[in-house]
Amino acid sequence: MKVLFENYKELLEERLNHKTLLSIGEDSIRYDFFLALLKTYNLKPYQIEIEVALNPNCFIPNLNEKSKRSEKPMIDLVLNTSSLKICAEFGLFRQNSNKDGTIDKTKRTVKMINDMIRASLHSEFEANKSFFICVADKKMLGHKMRNNFIGKFPSDYIISNDFIKHQLQQRTNKFDHRFLAVFSPLNKNIKSRVVYNEELKAINIKEETRLIIWETNLDK
Repeated sequence: MKVLFENYKELLEERLNHKTLLSIGEDSIRYDFFLALLKTYNLKPYQIEIEVALNPNCFIPNLNEKSKRSEKPMIDLVLNTSSLKICAEFGLFRQNSNKDGTIDKTKRTVKMINDMIRASLHSEFEANKSFFICVADKKMLGHKMRNNFIGKFPSDYIISNDFIKHQLQQRTNKFDHRFLAVFSPLNKNIKSRVVYNEELKAINIKEETRLIIWETNLDK
């Protein structure tokens, strides 16, 4: 998949030659990956799906009648062909409009862990490869949560029940319990391995910004 990731990097750099990182949203990160899949594998657009309902075995719904959409959680992107089956969640971690201000890096890390749990469970029940795909700037790079469970951003992660229990006792603890209700009883870890980590170079990038891709799945 190295060619796919390189094509994706080129598309991101082309976008950032024309737009600043602050002016684009996470959707742009998704759509460039969509285009990279088309280019790399000569696919038809209909073969790639955006915002797909997760496999229902991944979660136990809250059955909240007032939030029907939230009881049908989606995954960002799915490709399901005879030769390639993948799903992916995306993140865009960057500075805000105040260049000298701070961002909630721990909140973003927990968001990433949530997405890795979702993607890994979907992969388990759909038998495909799952990825968390992220563009992150200098503000996020090197961040380390105050625990010994996971390393600094970005690195390979082991997501365990012990880590989740620890984080649930912290101030930043917004995990989606619908997915924990499935993941926790499995008594397995999720392994998230960095498979691509390259610096993006473009006219509008002034500080270090990287494309980071994790392959993430349940430990067998």
